Amino acid sequence: MKFTIKLLANFWNESPIINIYLNKEQILQINNFESKKETLISFEKDINDHKNELTIQREGKTLEDTVVTNGNIEKDSIVHVQEITMDKINIKPLLTKALFYPVYPEPWFTEQKQMNKTPPKSYGHTTSLHHNGNWKLQFEVPIHIWFFQNLNVSI
Repeated sequence: MKFTIKLLANFWNESPIINIYLNKEQILQINNFESKKETLISFEKDINDHKNELTIQREGKTLEDTVVTNGNIEKDSIVHVQEITMDKINIKPLLTKALFYPVYPEPWFTEQKQMNKTPPKSYGHTTSLHHNGNWKLQFEVPIHIWFFQNLNVSI
């Protein structure tokens, strides 16, 4: 199966580090993004019939990558999952079916918990990776059947 993933990194400091996994097998790593420029990633991989999982893992973000002034974020580092195509089928309408499992930075996470504002363990309906963590999309093969079955549910 051929995969094409379009990412857009927006950062001011260091390039984000992105690892792509398919069914828990690392496919590649990207650490040379250009800020505000789309990055197109393509690869082919034999996959399982039925259930599969694509993971986009973000790592390397530090506290210094987010600049906050008077409670407002002035500068940040974000990676946007803009589009994914699987065997010529653009699944962009289904990207929000993925779940993002953030790895929150310290001491921010502990501070939030102490204020009884514990952030969620996962986010749905997001294609933006604001934190380090894993964005996971579960899908099934044949892809065209999964796409059309889920497209009606998403609308």
